[in-house]
Amino acid sequence: MFDHMFDHSAEAERLVLCFDPHASLVAGDVEHLVISPRWARLRRQHPLLATARHDDGPGAAWQTARHNLLTCRDRSIQLALSTYQHRIRIEARVSVVSLKDPAFDLHRYGHSLLDRHSGEKGGVTVRRDALWVRSLPPDPEGYARFEFGNTVQLPITEEAMVAESKTLW
Repeated sequence: MFDHMFDHSAEAERLVLCFDPHASLVAGDVEHLVISPRWARLRRQHPLLATARHDDGPGAAWQTARHNLLTCRDRSIQLALSTYQHRIRIEARVSVVSLKDPAFDLHRYGHSLLDRHSGEKGGVTVRRDALWVRSLPPDPEGYARFEFGNTVQLPITEEAMVAESKTLW
């Protein structure tokens, strides 16, 4: 759809940093590493969240880290993520002229509205493909109405991480 215009690596980095603001990228001779102190605390093992070949670039490491984070089966990781996920729904009016314009993309429009709203809270969309759109009855002025929704990962605060670390041991 509009993947060529969207920076998946930047969003992956933002999502990992919502989970752990202290996560960092380390460029080695052969590979890029994404290291997360919080990942290590919760999993009680090394802090390495992802690795990617140096030739693939740092974006690949962030995307792998995002994948590893979202697919981790560790209950403590799942709980940490779900605690700070927020479902957002936005209602929008769209003119019929805009809908008829071949350049107008309703999904892109919905994503941009949700991104703007979640950006105000410092959040990042968890899964872009989970966007849902529902049509609503038109308003009295003749505009088409839609409701857009998705789940956003909000940044986990330092205070929450300190409290969490006290309960782990």
